[in-house]
Amino acid sequence: MIKNYFLVAIRHLRRQPGYAFLNILGLTIGIASALLISLYLKQELSFDTHHEHAENVYRVSSDFTEPDDSFRWTSTQAPLGKVLSEEYQEVAQYTRFAGNGRTRLTYEDHSYFPEEMYMVDSTVFDVFTFNFLQGDRRTALNAPNSIVLSQTLADKIFKGENPVGKFLKNQDFSYQVTGVYEDMPKASHIYADAMASFSTYQDRYTSQHWGNFYLYTYVRLHEEADAQAFEAKINEEIIPKYVATIFDQFDIKINYELINILDIHLHSDFEGEPVPTGNIDYIYIFFAVAVFLILIACINYMNLATARSMRRSMEVGIRKVMGALRGTLIRQFIIESIVITLVSVFLSIGLLLMVTPLINAQLGTQLAIEELYSFRILAVLTGIIVVTGLLSGSYPAFYLSAFSPIKTIKGGLSSKKGGNVWVRRGLVGLQFAISMFMLVGTVIIYEQMQYVRNTSMGFDNEQVLTFELEGQASKQWNTLRNNLLAHPTITKASTSTTIPGRGFSKNVIPVETNEGVMEEYGIDLYGVDHEYFNVLSVELVAGRNFSKDHPTDTSQAVLVNEAMVSRMNWSNPIGKRFHINTESTVYHKVVGVVKNFHQRSFYDPINPLLFVPSLDNSNVLVKIEGDLNAGMAHIEATWSELFPGLPLEHQFLDQNFLRAYEEDQLRGRFFLGFACIMIIISGLGLLGLASFSAEQRTKEISIRKVLGANVKSLILLLIKDFLWLTIVGAIPAFIIGYQLMNSWLKDFEYHTEIRLISFIAVFLIVSIFVVLTTGIQAYRAAAANPSEKLKYE
Repeated sequence: MIKNYFLVAIRHLRRQPGYAFLNILGLTIGIASALLISLYLKQELSFDTHHEHAENVYRVSSDFTEPDDSFRWTSTQAPLGKVLSEEYQEVAQYTRFAGNGRTRLTYEDHSYFPEEMYMVDSTVFDVFTFNFLQGDRRTALNAPNSIVLSQTLADKIFKGENPVGKFLKNQDFSYQVTGVYEDMPKASHIYADAMASFSTYQDRYTSQHWGNFYLYTYVRLHEEADAQAFEAKINEEIIPKYVATIFDQFDIKINYELINILDIHLHSDFEGEPVPTGNIDYIYIFFAVAVFLILIACINYMNLATARSMRRSMEVGIRKVMGALRGTLIRQFIIESIVITLVSVFLSIGLLLMVTPLINAQLGTQLAIEELYSFRILAVLTGIIVVTGLLSGSYPAFYLSAFSPIKTIKGGLSSKKGGNVWVRRGLVGLQFAISMFMLVGTVIIYEQMQYVRNTSMGFDNEQVLTFELEGQASKQWNTLRNNLLAHPTITKASTSTTIPGRGFSKNVIPVETNEGVMEEYGIDLYGVDHEYFNVLSVELVAGRNFSKDHPTDTSQAVLVNEAMVSRMNWSNPIGKRFHINTESTVYHKVVGVVKNFHQRSFYDPINPLLFVPSLDNSNVLVKIEGDLNAGMAHIEATWSELFPGLPLEHQFLDQNFLRAYEEDQLRGRFFLGFACIMIIISGLGLLGLASFSAEQRTKEISIRKVLGANVKSLILLLIKDFLWLTIVGAIPAFIIGYQLMNSWLKDFEYHTEIRLISFIAVFLIVSIFVVLTTGIQAYRAAAANPSEKLKYE
């Protein structure tokens, strides 16, 4: 019986190739898109799942509350991990990660820069899972000056040789390679190309002071431990015992928060994440998009099936007269739907195999095509086949099987009744609503990204090259700067301890209030040289810049931004004091105020900032005027001449700043792509419906032409119904789109405004698409010779 169902379904599809083609093409595109989203969602949901003990591993983070500020850091103090391990039986093991900044590793006179290098405790392999390829993970980081490398970095440095036992050097230490591990999956909340033994850096990095927050602390709890209860316990006991004694005097309250590593990527809102995080809201949004894509493809099938119901009414009537039960007919029509879905699924997999590498190359994604063969994706495919087959086939099946055999054989079904026009129109309106909702989201995301690109950051970031100095290069900055400025395209050069787009340090220091009293505040600050604000063209609104004409500036002067003046409520900021070095009696006085500029992304408010004069900095900013290629060539030649064998790794400041929005830009491209796909799928269905509608109204059109109607009026007659559906679909799409996108924009501290023109543009785009799609069929029907259509009437 089942075999017969399939044979009948295939025979029916072969008799109507055009109808089958539209359905299969629409379903193929919809299913391929849904599978693509499934790959993306699987990647987002798989962060850190490769760790064996992931469900029991937590990062300890810090929550600060000041009298006039609050913030949450990923970092903690160095002693915390050991204290937790020694004093609480809930902790099975702990480990710490401390960033080493940009590190150069040298082997046989060749320099290499790991993507990320951390100092870690030897217990790291008891907390996290690493697949060791060479060396013994149990002892790899026990000794000082030991280092383990990722497979990619090891192959890059040692060119296939066994690296274990060999030595790497940087400006401070010589490391012995003790192991090689398989590259960490990119779906990791923290990524390391190299890890060095923490014991190597006892003097520099393992301060036991409870006031310094600078590393990541992880604990692996025993399976029976309650993480929430443990968090409450350490806040009740550790904070009063070790932390409050330092910070209570500054009226600063601190709490620790435990976050499971499986939750970090999608749920963390802490500052200082080592890898850009995602957002759980986008998981829901993209899941909804996948459902919409399948739904629109199913709507096409239902529309075309019910629209062509008159073609099959005679078949239904004869089969019922011959004794076919309604349930038999329902199964037949659902089997037809499943056959179409099966064909579409196989075609969609082939399409996905072709386009996924192109998408990865164009968008910078890392969608794993091999995941198509994973159990979860196969389960998704099975669900798509069943759900899509039933969803798209159920309505036509129940509708067609309900035909009266007497009426169908006698021709008692009218085209309008048989077509169930209102249901079809409602489904088409739903398609338009979903498509316009997606387009509205795409337009607003694009406008926000344009706002980010075009809105002044408060500084000049055009053609500003940045790179880092270390070791011998940092000692020759003055020589390098003079040689760079010798070229006419290089107009300014400066150094600082950080650059716009990156973080900065926070210190609790005494600050003079408006009343002249010194009070403790948590202050964000970083070091800059005399030329820093000149390079960035940051405007001074009061006082003066640092100057070499004032020798005491290096030890007694500071600059602040307008936000700091507002925070401190100073009526006159010039001369206000900061006690930066509490071991000295010397105060730093404000000599100038700079205009606010965006140190961080538009997601964040402009921080009150303190700028301290510093001549020993690692970050370089070089302003290039005019011919960019000539300026770059001079910089690279000068670098090679002064530091032969040392590669120059550089980037442009504007590009560095835009990295904060990479995820938003990626989502915007996805939205645009899927919105276009939805319109294409809707267009396929619309094409079929318009063709059928024109066919059903052939007699009416011919009579109207005989009575004097022109082609233009007939085309308008045929397309007006679809245009009305566009208007009806736009109402819910624009209301929901406005609410959701307005909520998304509020995540940005600085954002564009939603404009009416965006909605008008979307409506016009969809309307033009509808007119073109239906107009082609309408023109063919309206331009036909009426005598040919009426000669048999």
